[in-house]
Amino acid sequence: MPLGAAVLALAALAEVKPSAQGSEDLARRQYDSGLAFVQNGRYAEALKDFQAVVESFPKSGVADDALLQIAQYQLDVAHDQDAAQAAADRLLKEYASSDSAPMAYVLNGRLTIARSRAAADVETALASFERVPRLFPGSPAVAAARYYAGDTLRLARRTDDALQQLMRVVLEYPQSIWAARADLASAINMVAAGRATQALGRLQRIRQQFPGSPEAAQALDFNTIIYRLYMRKPAYAFSGRSIGGDRFRDVVGLSIDRAGRLLLGHKLGVAIFNPDGTAARQVGAADVSAFVSDGDRVVIARKDVLVADGIAPIAIMVPVAGKPARQVEEVASIVALSGGDWVVADRKAKTVVRTTSAGNFVANFASVNAVRLARDEFDDVAMIDRESKAIVIADRDGKVLSRIPARGTGYELDDPADVAFDGLGHLYVLDARRAAVHVFGPENRLLATIAAPGKDAGSLQKPKALAVDAAGRVYVFDDSAQRIQVYQ
Repeated sequence: MPLGAAVLALAALAEVKPSAQGSEDLARRQYDSGLAFVQNGRYAEALKDFQAVVESFPKSGVADDALLQIAQYQLDVAHDQDAAQAAADRLLKEYASSDSAPMAYVLNGRLTIARSRAAADVETALASFERVPRLFPGSPAVAAARYYAGDTLRLARRTDDALQQLMRVVLEYPQSIWAARADLASAINMVAAGRATQALGRLQRIRQQFPGSPEAAQALDFNTIIYRLYMRKPAYAFSGRSIGGDRFRDVVGLSIDRAGRLLLGHKLGVAIFNPDGTAARQVGAADVSAFVSDGDRVVIARKDVLVADGIAPIAIMVPVAGKPARQVEEVASIVALSGGDWVVADRKAKTVVRTTSAGNFVANFASVNAVRLARDEFDDVAMIDRESKAIVIADRDGKVLSRIPARGTGYELDDPADVAFDGLGHLYVLDARRAAVHVFGPENRLLATIAAPGKDAGSLQKPKALAVDAAGRVYVFDDSAQRIQVYQ
């Protein structure tokens, strides 16, 4: 090639090759694209953009931010703790002095407490949070670290220490959204401690200082629950609203997913209703025995296997000492813990086991012949004992915390058929034979009963399944009416 042509070719290449500034701009545009997908709930697409930033533009000013977004997605959406830990570790190794590093320490603490709440792990998590103000005293992540320290103490049931730490967040960062979250956590703590009405002031403060925020909406829901259960008499009445219309056979459960949709499991699948009660779609399956809303998918138990869109059927195998592993032959109920694991009622073996979300055995959870299961915000699991008709409540590791006996002050359980928790930890128990719903509060004290005898609209005749929404509204499927009836 003549020299002149070669010079021209190199000049052309120089024009095409992106400049450092061009790479930075492209990285930022791709990062912003990922954030837009997150806001629209399109997490798979967001993850693609964040990964592209990390791999293609590792020296850009947003690579650390993208890596943090990946870690948060893996922890909070995908519930993949290993992937979240890998991303947090990489962030601290490759971007140790970046403005995202403080949040990586927060994530480390959250991951520790998500795996275990043993005393030693609680202290390890608290140490991760304490590093943030020590190493990065001016970082906005300090408020988050203090909040999660308080929330960790709350989950560890160190109530007084938790309230003190959460109040510190409110006092030191009154304009931060972390103050609102600290007040929400304090309200849950106060209800658990038997001081429900004292929480109203904190909840009202959130609504006044952070109007229009998700935290303000949750504060209103909590206020509604407290007012209804502790101040209004009677606590519940039929709302005049019913949902459904099709004939559902052999109903196996009712639940509300994180989007506020109502899911009704029955012999031929799971019917999904929008928050306004209109039919959304039907997930078809034969011989349904239980189901769980696991993120954006519905996992259905068909007797001895679990099925869902996009995954191969899962058979849960339980190891047996000195023998081949046995298969769980009939799943009576299933709930998802906050970290992603499942707790599964094995009807034929009359026991409850814990598995990963892939169906891999983790541990024997409880020796209870469980009819239905429910999980609260602490990851405590309520189990209806088929034999004693009592409600057994265990922590996330299967340690029994308390029992609600079949007979107690103001109630008698003849045929407990379903259970559900509200966001403040109150337990709702459906008694099919007595056609009533009992609500239990701190120390398993009866707070309210929903009983609607007769044959008028809204009456309870043959109730089969129960769910409770964020504002404490109670949804009951009545087999006689063939409708989901709403009480508030």
